[in-house]
Amino acid sequence: MTVGEGLALAVDVGGTTIKAELVDHAGTVVAAEQRPTPPGQRALEAITEVGHTLLAQRSGASVVGAGVVVPGLVNRETGVATYSANIGWRDLELVRALGAEWQLPVRIANDVAAGGVAEHRLGAGVGTQDLVFMPIGTGIAASIVSGGHLLTGHCGETAEIGHLVVRPGVRCACGRDGCLEAVASAAAIARRYTGLSGNDVTGAHDVAARLDADAVARQVWQDAVDALADALDILSLLVSPARVVIGGGLSRAGEALLTPLRVALHQRVAIVHPAELTTSTLGDRGGVIGAALLARDGWAPES
Repeated sequence: MTVGEGLALAVDVGGTTIKAELVDHAGTVVAAEQRPTPPGQRALEAITEVGHTLLAQRSGASVVGAGVVVPGLVNRETGVATYSANIGWRDLELVRALGAEWQLPVRIANDVAAGGVAEHRLGAGVGTQDLVFMPIGTGIAASIVSGGHLLTGHCGETAEIGHLVVRPGVRCACGRDGCLEAVASAAAIARRYTGLSGNDVTGAHDVAARLDADAVARQVWQDAVDALADALDILSLLVSPARVVIGGGLSRAGEALLTPLRVALHQRVAIVHPAELTTSTLGDRGGVIGAALLARDGWAPES
């Protein structure tokens, strides 16, 4: 599939919400739809329905194809979403099922990969060919663009940086010991602050708001920053990105996160050049923008 003048159907399937858009070749949103993501096999029915709803609004315009991005493991070659812990599915043949329903060429990919491609082409990664996109929310993941190419594992995996062991002694929900996201995810920051202070918070943003006046908040925040810097040090030695783009809920902390993280990263990265740190410019739309790009050119490297 090459870039066409018609519309693209873009669907971002999140753990709680399905976001979908019909987008023209200039990136203008022609129609949009959202609905909750049901668990398991029923998620496929909801994806199908949201696609039909948008396609009914195309007003006779041609649609070049569909891009569908999902959490978890994806085999892009076979068109199968192999596993998602968040949604609770295994081995869903999305390309075959959705292509038959929508009568369109369909491509699928991982949602973090989609965010990385979108930031590289249209967001905070514009101007570099070597970057890491790292969303930090309930968990932590990463996608890597090197030399303008999205790097994936042999079955299409992104970089599971959240499960690098950086703090032995802290149990992770995955069952391993010392994973990054057990210390530095937004959920972990809130949980640890409540445990140490005895004060309930609704999220990491509450902890960030207390940094000026609360020593426990500062301790928990710095511990998370140090763990992130340790993980990024490892990643820098492996792929040496020019830029790291932080996304997800924790990115909303802005310089409260970036300033100490820059200091900590520069203290650690001595052999290669430290990456520039910035936050996402596409925000929550990164996944659906990446899905639209996927529909048009399959994320073929730009010439």
